[in-house]
Amino acid sequence: MAKTRGVAAAGMTSATELGAARRRDLLEAAYSLIAEKGLEGLRTRDIAARAGVNISTLHYYFGTKDALLAAIVAHVTGKFVEAQRRPEGAGAAGPTDARATLKAHLESAWRTFQDHPHLAAVLQELSARAQRDPTAQTALREVHEAWNLAVEQIVRHGVRGGQLRSDLDPRAAARVVTSFVIGAMTQLGIHAGGFDFHHVAGELDRWLAAAPSAAPGARPRRRA
Repeated sequence: MAKTRGVAAAGMTSATELGAARRRDLLEAAYSLIAEKGLEGLRTRDIAARAGVNISTLHYYFGTKDALLAAIVAHVTGKFVEAQRRPEGAGAAGPTDARATLKAHLESAWRTFQDHPHLAAVLQELSARAQRDPTAQTALREVHEAWNLAVEQIVRHGVRGGQLRSDLDPRAAARVVTSFVIGAMTQLGIHAGGFDFHHVAGELDRWLAAAPSAAPGARPRRRA
């Protein structure tokens, strides 16, 4: 409820602004409760109580359970994206170095999960729910496909520029990268001390990288 008070205190008291702040309060309450109790233990009355409103207010902003779940997915995945926008995660090699961009992306994702362990836990809860809930599945699929496409574009750029292997299938390689991030998130939750992220990420980088002598656009020779 702090954000709602902040909006009013700043003089931004329009119905639209207060409504947006109230929605954020409710979604943040849901996020914290999922982190504490898991998605199966989430109750709308608990969300309302955590946000400092009555249950009818929650139903006003989220008329159905599906609408609430879809909004929670968007809120949580938005947190993941926002957490990676820190300056130190942008990479120093510039946008033309696809290999460095991918390495920075992996490093940023790993730091995000380390710095925000609740975020990793909530994302895992939502992923598990998506296996049996069409609403969660649809919402997560849209986010995941957008993520895959963004990584695929980086891979295509790297293949054309000779920084990544010329025989890579960009679409498949992008899914290897995003799957690695998801796997790293899982490892952090179940066996953080035994998972050497940087070593495994280094192996992935070696698999993606072009040979030192490869020329831009060169194609591998076919075996006889």
